[in-house]
Amino acid sequence: MAKLTPSRLTGVYGMRKFTADQLFAYADKLEAQIKHPANTDDPKWLQQWADKMRWLARQKEKAKAHKDGTRRLTKR
Repeated sequence: MAKLTPSRLTGVYGMRKFTADQLFAYADKLEAQIKHPANTDDPKWLQQWADKMRWLARQKEKAKAHKDGTRRLTKR
């Protein structure tokens, strides 16, 4: 089985192009799929990806808060 690495979540076409709210919504969708009776995917796999999406969304929120809190100095 292929290793699940953070590089699969990054990149131009990866999950970094989505907002934190979109990632939280996707994680909720994955968790809802676990409870669906017609689910054919492995629940552990779905939960693992939901956790990764939530981790990335929290990381994005922290980065935005840090960026908003820093003051840019200008040369005069």
